[in-house]
Amino acid sequence: MREKLGRNDPYWCGSGLKYKKCHMSREKQEPLKLWEASKEFRKAFSTKYCLAPEFMKPQCSGTIVKAHTVPKSGSLQKIAHNGHVYSFVPSLENLNKYGGKLQPELIGISKASAFTGFCTVHDNNIFSKIEKEPFLASQEQCFLLAYRALAREIYMKKAQVSSLDVLYKANRGKPLEQQLAIQDMKRLIEEGSSAGLRDCEYHKIIYDKVFLGRDFSSVHAYVIELKEPPPIMCSGGLFPEQDFCGNQLQDLLDLQTRPHFLSVSSFYGGQNGDVVFTWLSESDTTCRKFIDSLVNLPPQRLTDALIRFFFEGENLYVQPDWWDNLSESNRTALVNRLSDSGNINLPRKSGYIAEDGIQYDNWPIFRVKSIGFEQL
Repeated sequence: MREKLGRNDPYWCGSGLKYKKCHMSREKQEPLKLWEASKEFRKAFSTKYCLAPEFMKPQCSGTIVKAHTVPKSGSLQKIAHNGHVYSFVPSLENLNKYGGKLQPELIGISKASAFTGFCTVHDNNIFSKIEKEPFLASQEQCFLLAYRALAREIYMKKAQVSSLDVLYKANRGKPLEQQLAIQDMKRLIEEGSSAGLRDCEYHKIIYDKVFLGRDFSSVHAYVIELKEPPPIMCSGGLFPEQDFCGNQLQDLLDLQTRPHFLSVSSFYGGQNGDVVFTWLSESDTTCRKFIDSLVNLPPQRLTDALIRFFFEGENLYVQPDWWDNLSESNRTALVNRLSDSGNINLPRKSGYIAEDGIQYDNWPIFRVKSIGFEQL
């Protein structure tokens, strides 16, 4: 792409202005300060709006709540130390401080896992069955876990797209070659984020129909019940690329194909710890292969596989005592895994969640459940 960009191209930076009115002498301008960039990123990721189905929008309260993707009192409190858990905050300050690595920092459980994506009325009305009732792994409850994870993915991808203007400003004070490299990066992130947002919004339409129709027969879930609260709690949605054996499931670089969607949540359900994978029938082809690869693992390796998978996402919260008791080499392995997964400059490795020989823990399992499908 870079060879097509140059001083005479009026659109190479995306501003729509000719070079002399946009980038002439830009290398002499004052560089963007870290605090300036951080301020704009915080603004993008603190936007307030309600992601309830359009049909329900007339009932919005107008007051946006900090919705917890992992319940605060019922779950995070179980693993907190003095009201705090470890989080891996991908802020510019932290990335700059730790040389691009995401290191754990204590965060109060009131702030952990929260995003401003629902109003008070809809957060309460939509999610009451998983917030106010014991988790019984009904299809409806599993669906609501996935619905909330999907909503957060949409929120984060919208924020990421809107924050890209920071990269346009980041080339101030840089020589032309670096300006071009920064804009190349901006295009790459924008293309990936926009495609991810498009695909998430496609699935959101389907999820909205399921919720409004109150027909949860298309919901499939695989539930791992633990005897104790899991020391790692998370909520996330993804388009699985590979299974736990390293087999390719779908090609996310194929922007003409709608990828299948899977959610994962780990939390305390009131009686047991729970790890819940949820998907709809239309994503069954990919998600069943993914789950089958997990089911077929040796039981003594299941916990380590889950931990590897959890650390491929960023919305996770860790019990401080559990993390501090890990060996230094194991902590480093998880930090590297988490940091690499969020680095767009690093291609996805083959077998990235497959067995790597590292032993982290062995959580006691009470039982497993297949919801809405028969396990092979």
